[in-house]
Order: sequence, then C-alpha cells, then structure tokens
Amino acid sequence: MSPGIAGALLAAVAGVPAAHAQPAVPSYPQRPIRMLVPFPAGGPTDIVARTIAQRLTDLLGQTIVVDNRGGANGVIAQTLAARAAPDGYTLFVHSVAFVVNSMIYKVPYDNERDFQPLTLVQSFPLMLVIHPSVAANSVKELVALARERPGKLLYSSYGQGSIAQLAAEMMKTAETIDITHVLYKGAPQGLGAVVANEVQVSFPSFATGAPLVKQGRLKGLAVTSRKRSPQMPEMPTMIEAGVRDFEATSWFGSFFPAGTPAAIVNRMHQETVKLLRIPEVKASFEAQAFEIIAAGPSEFRTFIRNEQVKYAKVIKAANIRVE
Repeated sequence: MSPGIAGALLAAVAGVPAAHAQPAVPSYPQRPIRMLVPFPAGGPTDIVARTIAQRLTDLLGQTIVVDNRGGANGVIAQTLAARAAPDGYTLFVHSVAFVVNSMIYKVPYDNERDFQPLTLVQSFPLMLVIHPSVAANSVKELVALARERPGKLLYSSYGQGSIAQLAAEMMKTAETIDITHVLYKGAPQGLGAVVANEVQVSFPSFATGAPLVKQGRLKGLAVTSRKRSPQMPEMPTMIEAGVRDFEATSWFGSFFPAGTPAAIVNRMHQETVKLLRIPEVKASFEAQAFEIIAAGPSEFRTFIRNEQVKYAKVIKAANIRVE
C-alpha cells in the first residue's frame, strides 16, 4: 500500500470487486439501524454521520437512528459498539481516534478482533498555521526559527493524542526541533489561541484554518496531505515544503461489530458508495475540503493497520499518554 490515501485506495471507489461479491440480502434491513457516534452532536464527526444516516435511510428504506455517546475521545461509544450484536443493526462511525485511542488509553476492546471495517468514507487535511507576528513565511523558515529558539515556540492542540498534536509531534521528530505543547479544551479554543498569539503554531483542519488565513488573521504555511488542496492550490504540502514523507490527515469511517455477516457488510458498503456519489453529498463534502475515498472493507482494514504503525511511532517518540 502506497503512503497516499487516495492513490492507494482508488480501486475501492468502484465498490466490492465482482470476484468477492456476496449474495444480495433482500431481507435486510427489517428494522431501524442504530448509528453510534462517539462525539457530541454538532461536531464534525456528528455532522458527517448525520449526512450519511439520512442518505442511508433513503436508500435502505429503514431509519438510521443516530445515537451520540460522547466521552473519553470516543472510547465509550467504541466499547458499546464492540459489545453489540453482530447482526447488522449497530453501525459505528469514527475518526483517526479509532486507531490512536488504544495506544494511549486502557481500553476493553481490540480493534482487530472486535471490529469489521466497512467503509473509509473520506479524509481531510490539516493546515500548518502560525500567528502573523512570527518571523517565518515558509516551513523551512519556521524550522530555522524553532532551532534558534528551542522550546520557546508554543503549539496548541485539543487533546492528548489528537491529530493536531500528532501532526506537530511528527514535524518535531522529522525536523529535530523543540516546540512546546499547550493543551486546550477543544479545537475552537486551540485555534483561537493562535489567533490571540497565546501560542504561535497549530495544525487545525483545513476547513477551519483556511478562512482565517484568507482573512489575514493567520499565516498558512502548508497542508498535511500528500497533494495540494483544490481550494488553496498555491499552498504547498508539507512534503513539498521540505518535510520528508509527512502525511497527517483526519478521516471518517464506518464499522460493524466483528462477526457481522459478509453479505450485510458488502450490502452496506455498496449503499454507502451510492450515497457518496450523490451530487449534493459530493458537493457538500468537497466544500468542507473533504476528499471522498469510499474504500471497501479489505482496503479499509489495510489502511487502519498502516495508520497504527505510523502513529505508534509518533506516540512512542513523543511519550504521549493520558494521565
């Protein structure tokens, strides 16, 4: 599997290969399906989940009931999903935290054993931003400044093991620099801290960082995906900016409990691919800088394994843990 998400998983967009197709499940679903969402209503994961739930309701003819179970960065909902009956009536959605949580929390489940990956729905890049007062206009200049002032530059994140922290720590390791972590309650507070110059550096999502860069309230130095964003094509990737093999994207995927019949897994994946091809859905996701992936169960499992290897190295190097 190549390092880039879209390139590595392109074949999955067309759905499940014919050689592996399962028989249709005409009797499924016969009742509403619960979609467990691991974060409170109103956040990015919840918004994407509700879009998918509504479209799946239309396609399947049965209601997808969104059940928000926030807490412990998604561990509570993931525990419920792991213990649910593998009958196709509990759908679980999660982000990159699916991979990270088991490495920093003591969890009562095993990702490989207890979950059946369904669809890697989409991914989205982060953006390296700095306060306008920082005397740097490129990643190389920021790195040089950090080396001149070890430990003096501060970066914000919104949680131990959050993708914002992981991206910053990846940059620190790759460039051998020392910038200091400041933890905030949530993503809005962490980004607001850079605007207010409480900290100088952060890695917000592209969708939240780009407007502030366009307004001149922040400097945007690079995106964290392997290719540039169509919304700001002039901004380089971290790799183009000189940070070798750097990729740190957030993503959204769906899962069933392990043991769910293959025919149900493939049916739900095929319906998810259908909804992602609906023009309004595509346009809505693209407006938020989301890249639709639509990878199937086997490709998604491989992707998860690769993410685990990548972030395990970051977590170990930075000694990230939950006290």
